[in-house]
Amino acid sequence: MLFACLGTVLLMAVSCQSDADEPQTTEQSILESQIASLGFVTEAMYEAELDGKKGVVVEGDIFLDKAMISDLLKEQQPSDDLEKHYVTPSLLPRDRAVTVDVFLDPSFSSTMRAAFNEALNRYNELNINLTFRSVSSEAASDIAILLRDIPNTPQGNVVLGRSAGFPRNGRPATPITLNSKVFGSRTPADAPTVIAHEIGHAIGFRHTDLFDRSFSCGGEPVNEQDFSNPGALFVPGTPRGPENGSWMLACSDGSDRPFTAADRTALRFVY
Repeated sequence: MLFACLGTVLLMAVSCQSDADEPQTTEQSILESQIASLGFVTEAMYEAELDGKKGVVVEGDIFLDKAMISDLLKEQQPSDDLEKHYVTPSLLPRDRAVTVDVFLDPSFSSTMRAAFNEALNRYNELNINLTFRSVSSEAASDIAILLRDIPNTPQGNVVLGRSAGFPRNGRPATPITLNSKVFGSRTPADAPTVIAHEIGHAIGFRHTDLFDRSFSCGGEPVNEQDFSNPGALFVPGTPRGPENGSWMLACSDGSDRPFTAADRTALRFVY
């Protein structure tokens, strides 16, 4: 999730090409083509690391390494009852109760711990097939939430948090990193929402405003989704357009956003 800030950014593009650059360019083109086939727009994609792994960031806060991209390509076909908020085809098991153990880095403050508990409670109060449980061991967790220094995007936007993509092999994505420059010494009002938002990605949810990021981020309209590709599946019973206050909006305005009625509908339908 990004912090929404309107401003002017000056960009300078320098083009320099040689024969030695061609293999890397070809590899990059293949990668962009693969990610685009998953329904992501590659225009703002950039290389990054998450907990020692190299990959790329798309949509501002979603980290994808090569293994994740490969798995998403294999699972690209939509589930039977999700042909029509948005989710990826890659989800946690939906036919049984699942307990998701979540670890919070002890470096976080007590007020961030309270925000973490609030985020888990929001999910658990829905009585869906997923139960989120706080655990004290990172090694025993399904999702680890870590405090890390996250650089700004190439466009200069502050990144509040970042997920490690989407579920793989029926397990949630891990880790989630929260920006130490934002959450290291204070607890902003939107902390529970940021945590719940990144958990949303970890269990398979895409951004609510994926067809127009300017709805929550400002600036020029940017469509994250090519609807000819099955990278995002519409959840029946929810608005096709973006919804004010949704927990899965791409950018935060700094306010806390508990689940809306449509958010709850989406979570209950999927899980």
